[in-house]
Amino acid sequence: MHITRIELENIKSHAHFSQEFQRGTTAIVGENGAGKTTIIEAVAWTLFDLLDYRKEDFLRRGEKKGSARVTFESSHDERRYMVYRDTATGYYVFDPELKIRIADKKDEVSRFLWQHLGVDAGTDLEVLFRTAIGVPQGTFTAVFLDTVSNRKKAFDKLLKVDEYRFGSDKLRETSRFVELKIVAVREKIARAEGELARFDAIETELEQFREQASQLAGSTSSVEREVAAHKTAVGELDANEARVIALKTEFDAVESARSKAEFVLGRRELELKAAQEAAGRVKAVEADSQAYVTAAGMIRELERERVERDKIREAISSIENAKSRVIADQHRFAAELDRIQNARAAIAELKPKSDAQGAAEKDRDELRAEIARREPLEQNVSRLDKRLADLRDRFAAQRELVKDLTARSTGAENLDGLERQSAELTKKVADYRAQLDADERFQREIKNGLCPVLSEKCLNLKPGQTLDGFVSSKFTEIRAEILLLENENAAVGKGIAAARDAKTNAAKLEVELERQSEIEKEGGVLRAERDEAAKILEDLPALRERLASADARVRELGNPTAELIAAESIVGRESDVRNELSEVERNLERLESNSRIEVERLESYKDLDSNWAAATAERDRTEIAHREYLANEALAKSVAEKERSIADSIAELEKIKTDGAKVTADFAAAEKDYDRERHQLERSKLFEAEKRLAETRANLANAERRVAELDADIARLSEVRREMQAEVVEKERLEKIYDATEFIRATLKKSAPLVARNYVYHVSLEAAQMFREITGNPERNLRWTEDYSIVLEEGGYDRPFAVLSGGEQMAAALAVRLALLKQLSEIRLAFFDEPTTNMDATRRERLAEQINLISQRKTFDQLFVISHDDTFESFADSVVTVGDE
Repeated sequence: MHITRIELENIKSHAHFSQEFQRGTTAIVGENGAGKTTIIEAVAWTLFDLLDYRKEDFLRRGEKKGSARVTFESSHDERRYMVYRDTATGYYVFDPELKIRIADKKDEVSRFLWQHLGVDAGTDLEVLFRTAIGVPQGTFTAVFLDTVSNRKKAFDKLLKVDEYRFGSDKLRETSRFVELKIVAVREKIARAEGELARFDAIETELEQFREQASQLAGSTSSVEREVAAHKTAVGELDANEARVIALKTEFDAVESARSKAEFVLGRRELELKAAQEAAGRVKAVEADSQAYVTAAGMIRELERERVERDKIREAISSIENAKSRVIADQHRFAAELDRIQNARAAIAELKPKSDAQGAAEKDRDELRAEIARREPLEQNVSRLDKRLADLRDRFAAQRELVKDLTARSTGAENLDGLERQSAELTKKVADYRAQLDADERFQREIKNGLCPVLSEKCLNLKPGQTLDGFVSSKFTEIRAEILLLENENAAVGKGIAAARDAKTNAAKLEVELERQSEIEKEGGVLRAERDEAAKILEDLPALRERLASADARVRELGNPTAELIAAESIVGRESDVRNELSEVERNLERLESNSRIEVERLESYKDLDSNWAAATAERDRTEIAHREYLANEALAKSVAEKERSIADSIAELEKIKTDGAKVTADFAAAEKDYDRERHQLERSKLFEAEKRLAETRANLANAERRVAELDADIARLSEVRREMQAEVVEKERLEKIYDATEFIRATLKKSAPLVARNYVYHVSLEAAQMFREITGNPERNLRWTEDYSIVLEEGGYDRPFAVLSGGEQMAAALAVRLALLKQLSEIRLAFFDEPTTNMDATRRERLAEQINLISQRKTFDQLFVISHDDTFESFADSVVTVGDE
């Protein structure tokens, strides 16, 4: 893949940034603080989900939202895609050809990037970028100087060594699950074997119950024939008993009907007597009852007339009330006309005062508007003073930090000299050790004090001195010299560590100086804004004094305008009031006319009360007689009907007596033919026979049920036997799965170090070749060891990473990281942020040449070099200069 375009909007120092990129090596250059590293950070954030600080700090100061767009050509399908991400929640992949979003939100975008970056699904893109693709500035060599445990944490995750261990641990759960399954199957087999132990006993019991059922079936037939004979005899006797009971019921019904008919006849005779007595009472009070009805009718008519009279009275009362209201309105309107005349006189006096009030209020409102326009500026000045105070505190703290970093960066310029001195001392120690090894081999070859080369006594020996003693003395001198050199190198190593710390602090100092400059600039802008607002506010106190005077003047005048408006409103109603007064006078005349008419109508009802009293007295006198008439009228009218019902009752009683005589004779004859004792005896015999039959049938049913149960047990146990055989097969299958799972788990556990070793071996070969190309020395060999440290073989000796010069460390780290990227993914893209740190001019030039060579050989599609010097400009395929915005 290769990145074709990067667009930034409101990201850190970039308000708007847009740049096309080609394949090959691109040098991104510019002054410190220009925003070169921000371009790498935007790519890391968009494509690899890596951002080392909060999104709010990634946003350009003062803006609400920032965004990054990275367009790249995929190696997966050779098509272009644009990945968009902003500081809010926006994150998606856009297809420029189809003009649609093809992935939205983080999960979908991650799956898309895994596929098109050519890495395995689930790869930690953040670790891959941080470790190999775009190592943060100042940390390129840090991990190789770290402890073994920290190196393993970093690279085990990248090489996915932990996934083998994790897989082995997860398979332990699978093994345990299969083991539990095996235990469960074994328990099922054991239960089945326990149940099958009863199979033979159940078969024997089944044969016994089948024989018993056969015998009981024969007994049942004999008892059934006996029961049938007794049922026939009992049936005949039951029929006789039923006839007796039916005739007895009929006899009882006839007796009941006779008694009822006699009772009804007596009751009807009493009712006839009561009706005859009621007829006598009705005849005695009939005249008074009629008088009562006549009086009641007259009262109803008089009640109607009284309602009409009351309506007339109410109408007269309403008219009088209306007249009172109209007269009150007449007086009110007259008073209103007086008030209108007074208001007309007041208008001439209020008009000058109202004009003065308007002028005073206009002056006051203008002053209020001026003050209102300045008051937000007054609040803004307070806010700016607070912000300036905060900035002064931040500037003071920043100045102290810069001062501290300046002090701690002292000595950084000595790093190259100390590294060269360390290299020279290391070389001298190596030379002395090589000489010591040669002398020791020479000493072992000495025989009888003769020179092993000339096979004769050495002529350079002093008198009394042996060749062996001469060589041994040389050993002591060399070892002493080595010890001195190593002590000196150790002291130099401490100086190198201190110089490296100073170098790191110097790099931080540049960032903090830029931050201090930003604070200073921001303070200048705020101070200018504050001074401008304060200048505008200079006349605010005078305006407030003028406003106070204007308010006092308005209060002094009062509110004559409102009084004038009220007086004009009153005068404006004069015509309406005069019209309403005329209408009131017309209404008064109409009401007086209506009142006279209603009084004349009321005169026709003057005798109503005397007529009402006479009718009421007559109604009260005859009320008791009328009530007695009403109470007995209905009963008196039923005399003829009562006489007819008594005749009917006498005829019905005679018929019942005639029918009852025949029923009585039939019942006596039937009771004589029925033998109750024989009937009870036959019933007892039938009950005993049916009891024996029920017992026999119950025993037969029990035997048959037991046969069925035993048959079911036999069938179930046969099924248990088949299931047990299947469980045995399942147990054997699960045991094979368990053995295979344990084998895979053990293999995965053993594979983790083997996989790591394999990766290390191939990365080491690739890194060694790259290192030789970068340094231009084919005799040096770089090794990446199994504890993820870097060792440089030179002149037959191993030099650990910690004692290498800064330039050698940078070249070695660069070689290993590029080799890692090449081995672990299909990504042929890398970012180098200030890679020439700690390198002299020659090595910087060689590194630039080799980085370009890597690109030209198509080992990598695209390489980005971020640097503030011009070393790479002559070797890069393209140069992008980033300046201040």
